[in-house]
Amino acid sequence: QSKKWEVTIVERGSELCANVVAWEHVQLFSAWSLNISDAGRAALTALGADIPDCKEIGTETAVDYPTGREFLDRYLRPLGAYLVGSGRCRILLDTHVVSIGKSTQLLKGDLDQSRRKAASFRTLVAQHANHADYHESMVLSDAVVDASGTYGNGNWLGQGGIPALGEKRAAPKIIRTIPNVAQEAARYLNHTTAVVGSAFSAITTIKNLQDLATAHPAATVDVHWCTRRGNEGSPLYEKIENDPLPQRASLSQLANSLACSGAGEEAKTDYSNFRLWYHPHVQLESISSEDADGKGTVNLVLSEVHEVDRSTTTATQTIEGVRTLIANVGFRPDTALYRELQVHECYASEGPMKLAAALLSSAGAGSVDCLAQVAPGKDTMKNPEPSFYIVGMKSYGRSSKFLLTIGHEQVRHVLELLNEGIPACA
Repeated sequence: QSKKWEVTIVERGSELCANVVAWEHVQLFSAWSLNISDAGRAALTALGADIPDCKEIGTETAVDYPTGREFLDRYLRPLGAYLVGSGRCRILLDTHVVSIGKSTQLLKGDLDQSRRKAASFRTLVAQHANHADYHESMVLSDAVVDASGTYGNGNWLGQGGIPALGEKRAAPKIIRTIPNVAQEAARYLNHTTAVVGSAFSAITTIKNLQDLATAHPAATVDVHWCTRRGNEGSPLYEKIENDPLPQRASLSQLANSLACSGAGEEAKTDYSNFRLWYHPHVQLESISSEDADGKGTVNLVLSEVHEVDRSTTTATQTIEGVRTLIANVGFRPDTALYRELQVHECYASEGPMKLAAALLSSAGAGSVDCLAQVAPGKDTMKNPEPSFYIVGMKSYGRSSKFLLTIGHEQVRHVLELLNEGIPACA
């Protein structure tokens, strides 16, 4: 929307918004009204494109909650067409960022802010990284906005946040996103799957596996669900009174009903061919291959976690014959991209410090309801490195509370800072 800037977009995937393409089978539990910005609406209007109906929160029906594919087709891809036709946007597909630095002789340790402000950025990119015609190039710019997200850069499964024994070697058996189980049905039908995690990605995966069993009544779908927390004293998924997001409320209800079974016992479900065993208060100790069975499965050893102080005990549980391990335990930012820039990171979340501090102290910070948060002011978007900004999911570091509507505000704030010529100096 600004005519002051020529923009280069670096996209790792073969089309724009590759992260969303990866979860296009997932239904959002936020409606259109929370996912479309004013600038995006103006762009679609300029294109003459159909704009999804954005109803007020609380008045939506089922059709107002798009899947990732609908979000792409009705909003993001038209926006991509708008950018292509603008004449001011260069798009590099199948390209990933290797590293970002400053021009001239500036290094990370140089503290002269006037020199850093005056120097342009040098971004090393690699194109077609997985093909024979791989080559590198340098992108020069006056500002850099990192909107690369965190999706797919999953956390480890072991105690203390490090890999469990054998986890790295077992990487081909581990999925760290929300898989499209309907598209890969053979991987799950008549096989055992383990799902680790206790947030909405995990229960979304489990619901999709339950739907797969419903669609294939002649086959079985066996699931072991493992969580660090339990449901003693309070529900595993905290109930939000009068939740304005019915899709979220439905997922919470399903999760809590499945978690009512005793530890390691089969949960009661409405489907005889969908069998789930719930394992609360555990963390992955080790994962070992079981190639001798001819099925390419793995065995999991789980350490039991003490309910009161979260310390591990000597007690263990074993799950054998797992075909696929789905690790829905959150994501972390890839900070290697800007390692040569001056970015003050939060030691807990790994998000930019000013924003992290504002999020922790803001209204709604302790609420499980992501709608309770408010967007901090544009000052929180600044980093010690002038004209370098982190927006979107990556700006929240390891936190999962990010909302697209917050991202829209972030982009508006960054554009204001750029257009005002205000250096991003903390």
